[in-house]
Amino acid sequence: MSLKKALSALMVLALFTMAAGCGSGSGGTSSQSDAAAPAADSVESTDAAAPAAEGELSGEIVYSTWGSMDEKKVNEEIIAAFEAKYPGTKVVLEYIPEDYVAKIDTMFLGGNAPDVIYGHPHYFTGWASQGLIMDLTDRFEADKELFDDPKFAQHMYDSFKYEGKNVATINGHDTFLLYYNKDLFDEAGVSYPTDEWTWDDWLEAAKKLTNNESGEAKRYATVFGDFAPTWFPYIYSHGGNIFDSMDAPTQVVFNSPETVEALRFIQDAIQTHQVAPSYMNKDLISGSFETGQVAMDIEGSWAPAGRRHLEFNWDMANLPLKSGKERRTSAYYAGYCVNAQTKNPDLAYAFAKFFQEDEGQQILSQLGLITVINEEIAGSDQNLKGEGFPEHHSLRVSSIEYATNGYANVANWEEMHKKGIKPYFDELVAGNITPEECAQSVQEELEKLLAQVK
Repeated sequence: MSLKKALSALMVLALFTMAAGCGSGSGGTSSQSDAAAPAADSVESTDAAAPAAEGELSGEIVYSTWGSMDEKKVNEEIIAAFEAKYPGTKVVLEYIPEDYVAKIDTMFLGGNAPDVIYGHPHYFTGWASQGLIMDLTDRFEADKELFDDPKFAQHMYDSFKYEGKNVATINGHDTFLLYYNKDLFDEAGVSYPTDEWTWDDWLEAAKKLTNNESGEAKRYATVFGDFAPTWFPYIYSHGGNIFDSMDAPTQVVFNSPETVEALRFIQDAIQTHQVAPSYMNKDLISGSFETGQVAMDIEGSWAPAGRRHLEFNWDMANLPLKSGKERRTSAYYAGYCVNAQTKNPDLAYAFAKFFQEDEGQQILSQLGLITVINEEIAGSDQNLKGEGFPEHHSLRVSSIEYATNGYANVANWEEMHKKGIKPYFDELVAGNITPEECAQSVQEELEKLLAQVK
């Protein structure tokens, strides 16, 4: 692929890419060369010679990330720990709290992208398809510690590959689980969710947990989010899928009886049973789970960190089961790639890998926002049994065993969400189209968009 074509494609990617879970940000400078990064048809290959020994690492690199101020402090702690381990090294933090991906794309275009870049797997897929990030396979596979079983949740590794090559190290995951307000359950005389709960049980409970009041006194069983991937746990648990593989999609499989059934379940919950408001009508929404007016919530495993001080009793459970189907949920993953044009690949890789080493994982885990990939650290009492955490907090660790990637690893995934999924989900919620029409429309739109990146 020519440089002109690659940079043009990257500019198109930047226009449609949004940073999930972060706001907009500031730019900054980096230590990279001003020369534009060369384009390629796949991940940029880098000399696979043995990396420098620990004592030989030196120099300066730039690392970019987003997040809250608390997350920024955690990253600063990791940088300090890394520099203490490797005297003579320096890591400059490029903190970009808003418009993260668009700004990184612009830096790549200008040839001054950071050396180590935090992101989700589908971000890495977009950059890897342009040859902008390093192929880490030889370094990754040479490190036997990274394949310590059962220390690491290794089935996640496929989500960080592009064309079979490792393109990032991994910090961890956030699975989606069922949260419930125990006080509202008690008030309604409803038994708490169990591992045997089915979606039929959920609906029966939801009807009892929804009252007939209006205004601020209105209580709903749940609230469905307007971000399409938050619906994927319903689809997965009903036996449906978005693609044949979310890690390496080759075929759209959205229009299936299982997915149609999941879509009908959601639409009926809103339109027929009225146990949830329509997010298309803002006047009907009584609030979020945190207000105490919503009895159940399907949310990511980052939620307990922000719910530790709620003034009502709550807990978490596995998602309900669909009779005859395996237990499933979805998860978001994140990790660290290395700029193909870094002037210090040994130092950059060592820093990216440090986030997956014990010391880095321990620091990452302290906020409770990330369930780190190191299951020994993630499942420690220190991370699971702090003040305010619920009885079944350990589900945030065990649920990864049956989780499916919630983001498709394709370069135009954000465009797929914006154009191919969200508009039809909105119409479904509003009751303007049937589940069958929604599934067919999403299928057709995703097929068009997938063809663009094949």
